[in-house]
Amino acid sequence: MPQAISDMTIRKTGEREDLAQVLSLLRTASLPTEGVDDHFGDFLVACDPAGKVVGAIGLEVYPDGTGLLRSAVVEPSLRNSGIGSMLCQGLIERARSARFKRIILLTTTAEKYFERKGFRTVARSSVTGPVTRSAEFVSACPDSAVCMELLL
Repeated sequence: MPQAISDMTIRKTGEREDLAQVLSLLRTASLPTEGVDDHFGDFLVACDPAGKVVGAIGLEVYPDGTGLLRSAVVEPSLRNSGIGSMLCQGLIERARSARFKRIILLTTTAEKYFERKGFRTVARSSVTGPVTRSAEFVSACPDSAVCMELLL
């Protein structure tokens, strides 16, 4: 029987043992893992009642008030259950409360999903600042990835 979303716990990761589970989820979804370890303290994870990580989302923090949303992933059997939305909303709320100016993301598969969350497509070349030196911008995401922005 599928796991109920009400049984899930969303929390900030702080436990290094979460890293292996998140990296496994990312690899299963064919998402980049480069740079995850460097920013893992700013990830949120969704855990089932047994404590297994079943979803994750990351926020790379930059000094100009920009956050880079990265590594949004949910275990395949639990996709479309609302876990991804809970993670995304939690990340946006954290960024707002920390007074970020904007959140940027790059995606090759989830443009429509993030449009529903309020992000808008922008030219990748229009993005400036330290975020452009992130692993996501430099090497992890192809030039064909759609660049999106949410102003906070």
